[in-house]
Amino acid sequence: MRILEVENEEDNVFLENIKSIAKGLYKMWGEKSEVIIHDLKQPESSVIFIAGELSNRDLGAPVTDLVLRTIKNHDNPDDILNYRTNTKDGRVFKSSTMFIKNEVEEIEFCLCINLDITELLMTKNMISNFTEVETEKTDGENKQQENFAKNIDEILINLIDKAKEQVDKPIAYMNKEDKLKIIKFLDKRGVFKITKSVKTVAEKLNVSKFTIYNYLKEIKTEE
Repeated sequence: MRILEVENEEDNVFLENIKSIAKGLYKMWGEKSEVIIHDLKQPESSVIFIAGELSNRDLGAPVTDLVLRTIKNHDNPDDILNYRTNTKDGRVFKSSTMFIKNEVEEIEFCLCINLDITELLMTKNMISNFTEVETEKTDGENKQQENFAKNIDEILINLIDKAKEQVDKPIAYMNKEDKLKIIKFLDKRGVFKITKSVKTVAEKLNVSKFTIYNYLKEIKTEE
C-alpha cells in the first residue's frame, strides 16, 4: 500500500488530523482506492498527501481542473460527491471531493477520494444480462407469468382467483357483466380445456354449468 506525504513543517495539528482520516479511509477501502489531500494555497503543486496509485500521481502534482474551476467560481463551494471520472485508459472511478476550511473559515485543503469501480460495473452488466426478464403485461398480469403447481386443480383454482380479482366484488354482488368478464379472462387462459373445469367454475361463481356454457357461447358470438 503506497502512502506518500510531504513533511508537515508548520506542525499543523489540523492537517495531521486530516492525514489520519485519509490513511484510515485508504486502509479501509484497499488497493482499489486512492485518497489525496490538496493544499489549495499552492494549486500548481497542491498534492501534499497521496495514498494509493490509481491516478499515477506523485507528491507535488497540480490541483485538478475540476477543483480549480470550483474554487474559482465559488467562494464557499459545496462538496462534490459521488461523481464519475473516466480515465484515459478506460477505467471508471467513483469520486468525491470535499473542501476543508481552516480556523478562519477559509478553504485551505481538499480531500479527494477515488474508487476504481471498473470491474464492479462489468460485473453489474453481467448480472443484469442474466437477471433481465420481460415485464410486458396483459390484462393486468405479466405476459409470461408461469405458476408451478402440484396438480391441475391447483392451477384451476389459482386462475379462478385471479379472474375474480378482475372484478373485485363478492360473488353475491356480481351481475351478469361481471361474471362474463371472469369467464372471458378464464377462456383466454385456456381454462376450459381442462376436464371438469366448467363444473368447478360454476361452483365458484354460484351459477349452473349451463350458465357457463351460455356465457361461452355468447363470448364466441361476440368474437
